[in-house]
Amino acid sequence: KQWYQRRVAITAGEDMMKCLVLVIVGMIAGVCSHSWMSCPPSFDTSPSRGGNTVGPCEREGRKKIVTEVRAGDRLKVGWTSNNHAGGWVRLALVPDGQHKVYEHFEKNVLKIVCYGHDERKGRTSYGDCIHPCNARKGCEYMANKYDGNRYDTTIKIPYNLAEGVYILQYMSAMSAHKTFYYSCARLKIVGGEPSLPCKRTGLAPVAHGCMAGTAVPLTKYEQNTKMGDFCFSPKGLGDQDADMSRVPINPECDPRITCQLSVNSKQCMSEDNKMKDIVDSWDPKQTCKGEIVPPPEPTCSDGIKNNGEQMVDCGGPECEKCFEEPTEPVDTRIYKSLDYTQKQWEDGNINIRAVVTVSKDANDWRYTMFFTKAVDIRTFWGCKIISHNDFKTIWTFGPQHWTKKIKPGQVIQLGFNGKFEADGEYPECVTKNFRAYDPDAY
Repeated sequence: KQWYQRRVAITAGEDMMKCLVLVIVGMIAGVCSHSWMSCPPSFDTSPSRGGNTVGPCEREGRKKIVTEVRAGDRLKVGWTSNNHAGGWVRLALVPDGQHKVYEHFEKNVLKIVCYGHDERKGRTSYGDCIHPCNARKGCEYMANKYDGNRYDTTIKIPYNLAEGVYILQYMSAMSAHKTFYYSCARLKIVGGEPSLPCKRTGLAPVAHGCMAGTAVPLTKYEQNTKMGDFCFSPKGLGDQDADMSRVPINPECDPRITCQLSVNSKQCMSEDNKMKDIVDSWDPKQTCKGEIVPPPEPTCSDGIKNNGEQMVDCGGPECEKCFEEPTEPVDTRIYKSLDYTQKQWEDGNINIRAVVTVSKDANDWRYTMFFTKAVDIRTFWGCKIISHNDFKTIWTFGPQHWTKKIKPGQVIQLGFNGKFEADGEYPECVTKNFRAYDPDAY
């Protein structure tokens, strides 16, 4: 029994058994989150997987994928937003076989980049947004060092590595999560020259203009780390992003994966019809038409918040100072408290109860739960089912007619019974969100 309990604790950690904050812009419940590397393909490419908080890498999925690259190539690296915003991503590279030790990654950091957030006005609130959060799609890539808030970057494959298989690690504590998430991908590198002098000291470079996470500061990403001894020039050290505008070898990769990861899949599909072109969410790609060329250079008059700008076309390193200061979003949450309890058993049965104390008037409402693994909810009370995603990881419920209109101080009690796969891993932690519903807004 003790062994079983320890094993459950370990596997729970690997599949993100931590709470996350669910996103409906401006209306957030209490926090936690998860994400993983999707470009290049990670160890586990399942679109319904959970995040991994154990590290240094997640467990292997159904097949081992190796991305082949040459020294000097640029490689697109991206991750799913999973409805979250803010924080950083630390990227590191070590030889295969050394990837089971945290310290090896800490001493071989490539760079630290922005996790990302939806830069469109009013689209990010309290550390969350609606997936894909304006993430960069397949056939596009980050070509400017000040355009780093769209859930991707590119890296340059070092020139001084001996031919062999290497492990690229992603590490991030996005949004309001207090624990790092880990994801890894295998790269087979050829064409290197190990005799190059590439000794480096100090920390790896950090991207400009990142929106900070609300729980883990940048210093935690840098703690005990150093930049790896990498050469980014065929003649010596070099700057890894000096040729960032160059097209990466994998531009077709689409890190957004699928709208089934969105808390509002209909909005996700309606806002970007390219999402439907991702045919295989286990290997998310777009079909690129014609030659891939670098995007136009951002300007201070293009009507887009980019290039490290503080607001649209003002502030940041290149544009004139903004005349108005950015403001925090209005708190539109409609509950005072949301008490969640969950019980589960080894045979795969689960019971959930939620008690919501209302703080504002609303004519209609929705309650959403985001599970770390599939749950088949079969009975419920105090509400009616509105929708669930294909993976049965995101469930949304609405009111019965007698609880549709709510007032401050009112208590809403909800209950759910369901089943999950009895494989020793519990869907013990979920995101939960209670929000006002306006049919014209969604």
